[in-house]
Amino acid sequence: MFDINRRRAGGTGAFRRWAVPVSVAAIVMAAGGGAIAKAAHAAESGGRGPNEYGMTMGSHAGHSSSFTYTHGFYCDTHVAAASTTGCEAGEAAEVAPAKHVDPLFITVPLGFTAKGLDCPDKLTCVDHPMNLDMTRLAAALAPVYKTTPEKLTPALRNFTTPGHDHFIGTKAEGKAEWWDVRVVGVTDPATYRAVQQHRSWTYLHGLIKAKNKHVVGPIPTNMFLFFAAR
Repeated sequence: MFDINRRRAGGTGAFRRWAVPVSVAAIVMAAGGGAIAKAAHAAESGGRGPNEYGMTMGSHAGHSSSFTYTHGFYCDTHVAAASTTGCEAGEAAEVAPAKHVDPLFITVPLGFTAKGLDCPDKLTCVDHPMNLDMTRLAAALAPVYKTTPEKLTPALRNFTTPGHDHFIGTKAEGKAEWWDVRVVGVTDPATYRAVQQHRSWTYLHGLIKAKNKHVVGPIPTNMFLFFAAR
């Protein structure tokens, strides 16, 4: 669940789902089709994350896709952000880390708990930022949590990255590249389950185009992730 009372979890040495640090040896255990290992003891700051090696799952064209990460996140610091990572949601980046990027759509359940997320709540996926500034979304999120933007804003300044799923419209021929993160919020459990079952950006885009009342976005961010999709 996207909980407005949560704060940054972990810190250095925190566990990250599917994470295998490049700089240290790790024993990887199979767990539901993936692997879990201890993350690197490196701090996140200044818009860049530590380089780690690991995997997450995602969705493409109705099927599961594996994402292999080899580079820490990039958040454009030309865009103001109150988070310690320099990452935010609500405003697009001004300077991208590469000339060519493809969009990565992440769906976030709002106001309820969803099962089977690619990146679960309270765990930070490999090469993802641990927190982000979401104050630009305070007015939109306030009605969901039955509060006011003014009361909600302090909790959003350095908010722990919420649990989410990944959707892509291309695999970029399996090549590692930078992906531009765009957020899609979903406020209804049944709608979210349908999105997960279809495993398709085309289906998700159809909901957005039809102006489904339970789907909001895509919301721009200043965040980019680096991975190869297979």
